[in-house]
Amino acid sequence: MSLRTPSTDYYRQALLNLQNVQEQMAQNTQRLTSGNQITSPGDNPTGTATILDFQNSIQANTQFLAQATAANGLLQSAVDAIGAAIDEANNLQVLAQSALGAVNTTPGGMANAAPQVEAIRANLLTLANTQFQGKYIFAGTATTTQPFTDAGPPAGAVSYQGNPGIISLGVSATAMVATNIPGSTVFSGVANGVNSATGLFQIVNNMHTALSNNDANGVKAAAADLSNIMGNLYQQQAAIGGRQAGLNDLQTTISGINLSLQGMQSTIQATNYPETYTNLTNEQTQQSAILSTMAKTNTNLFNYLG
Repeated sequence: MSLRTPSTDYYRQALLNLQNVQEQMAQNTQRLTSGNQITSPGDNPTGTATILDFQNSIQANTQFLAQATAANGLLQSAVDAIGAAIDEANNLQVLAQSALGAVNTTPGGMANAAPQVEAIRANLLTLANTQFQGKYIFAGTATTTQPFTDAGPPAGAVSYQGNPGIISLGVSATAMVATNIPGSTVFSGVANGVNSATGLFQIVNNMHTALSNNDANGVKAAAADLSNIMGNLYQQQAAIGGRQAGLNDLQTTISGINLSLQGMQSTIQATNYPETYTNLTNEQTQQSAILSTMAKTNTNLFNYLG
């Protein structure tokens, strides 16, 4: 027959209470050291599920931001190359006007300007074959193919080997952005494309030939055609700038959403330090009281049995 007394029953309950308090103390200590209010899914199943949803959204948005950054890099390289091409086209216009003024006053006439046109032509060809991270930016989707090939200076035919394809990246759950602009669009003439008589390189070749032959009418015609090409260059530069502005706005929006999600996640997950310190202090007090009571109960029990 077992002996059961109020003291032994109380002792057992005290042990259970002590275990519960110590578990709560361990949990609050972990909350304080980790900074997380939820230390295991069982602490708050609803809160845990919400945090996971926030994390998934933040990760997806972070990927979209990376895509937008990559797209902006590609577009910026195109803007820079087109801007430099515009500068070179302006140089050609100035050179043409200067040569026309010197046709009857300078020994050799306009032919003296032909070598400068050849140098500008070489620079334009380099710009048209610009690469970003090892890919040709003006080749359409054929990014590993050099888009512009030269039959030979000073006025050989320049041919476009790329395609008119567009490369798009997803920058949100619902938005795609074109990250390139084909060279056939950038360096084309008004009507018939880059390999036509109105393409940039053909016009440059025409100007070189006219200057070499002291052909004032040919220089004037090339300069007029060049004005049309410059208009197209400005138009393409503005179009890319519009894409960049849209990307920048989108990045700002997504970054703001991520900050909000992180704030809400922190509200659920982060430790409330004042409250947790108070709870831990109270639990330590409870532990001391239980241990003290258990010590007295243990003494009384031995006195009873003895």
